[in-house]
Amino acid sequence: MSFPSKGLTPLNHKDIHYRWIYRNRGGRNELWVQMSASVGGQYLIGEVPRVVNREMVPLAIDCGLANGWNPRAAGEPFRCKYVKGSFVTVES
Repeated sequence: MSFPSKGLTPLNHKDIHYRWIYRNRGGRNELWVQMSASVGGQYLIGEVPRVVNREMVPLAIDCGLANGWNPRAAGEPFRCKYVKGSFVTVES
């Protein structure tokens, strides 16, 4: 599973540049986030409801960074889920 290269939206969060995309894969709505300067770095996949707003992206980034997501190092995707207004980690 590779990070998509088309349709990405740029985001500057706390002076770090990220890019993200909203996708529907296998009936699940997902928010994919990657650090822009990180080639081959770990990316974040957040399971989200059908309606997504731009405020969810920084929440997902903050949740990931607080719980061990390292966008500068290679690794399996970090997974989280949007539940009742915030993101929680999900074991893969």
